[in-house]
Amino acid sequence: MRALCPSVPLCAANDNTAARLRSHRRRDIREAASDTVADTANERIFAEALRHFSRHGLSAAAHARANAAAARLAGDDAACTWWIAICRQLDRRMADAFARRIGNG
Repeated sequence: MRALCPSVPLCAANDNTAARLRSHRRRDIREAASDTVADTANERIFAEALRHFSRHGLSAAAHARANAAAARLAGDDAACTWWIAICRQLDRRMADAFARRIGNG
């Protein structure tokens, strides 16, 4: 195994740890609640996108877009937004183009 920087001794210590921990602690205190809610929502969308992909394979993004279009026609904006989010996990360009076309993005 080759050393990344041969001139640095193997026993050299990283003195940036304390400053990095302080900045992380401040950020964690400030944004803990909003991060938790956002992470939970993102994990749920990601998990649903994976399930959708397992059902439909490579055409999953197109199916999600079709479901979003059907929800939009039915007047269900929440479902439309949900399916656009699923589509966005699978094919960002397709979802963004669809959202622009319907005025929901």
